[in-house]
Amino acid sequence: MSQAAACRNRRTLHKPLTLCRFVSGPRLAIRAAVIVCALASQHPPPRFDLGSIDVRLLAPVLQLYRQGSVDAATTPASYCELCLSIPLVEEDDPTITLEARWFVDYDPSIPASQHPSGAPQIMSGDFNNTGTVRTLKPFVFDADALGVTNGLHVVEVVLAETAAFNNSSTTLPYRALNPGYSAAVYRFFINAKVDQDASRPLCPSQFPSVKLPGGTCP
Repeated sequence: MSQAAACRNRRTLHKPLTLCRFVSGPRLAIRAAVIVCALASQHPPPRFDLGSIDVRLLAPVLQLYRQGSVDAATTPASYCELCLSIPLVEEDDPTITLEARWFVDYDPSIPASQHPSGAPQIMSGDFNNTGTVRTLKPFVFDADALGVTNGLHVVEVVLAETAAFNNSSTTLPYRALNPGYSAAVYRFFINAKVDQDASRPLCPSQFPSVKLPGGTCP
């Protein structure tokens, strides 16, 4: 049997062909369909629904102004954080349990950077639901809580089956995957201005910037 014929036969045993979307710039989506001759042990990754992302989050670099002089003088003092959100994710098999882990400035050589920021989100599989779309909770980039300084920071969300993560790995702690699994990864780049900016007495309260107290991450 030819390799092409073998691949056609195997396709009947796996999930249907999926459409992957890649974004470059605020409004450009390049769609590509790829046929993979997969082994029975391979698990296709879930997908981020890029169309569900607010266009204001698609800027190449997001800006955080933490606090202005007027904010600091209020009682209680006001400050701003960023709300990072990919509202919807897709998984063709509704019975599979998914897990999302957020990381800030992940570096395999720096142990302090390797732990997920906050508790991972578990999206349990459901044998009674045929839907393929699930909801991903937003991530709050709070400079104080994260202990970040001025400059560029990278926030990544890693989405995979819960069974995919190899938590005993020492090469990519908390991110390595077991053989046969793959993950979807999305990155936000943030330029943080943590100290006060004389030219900005107030930090912005327009999404994705959220002013506290009082503001909420939608």
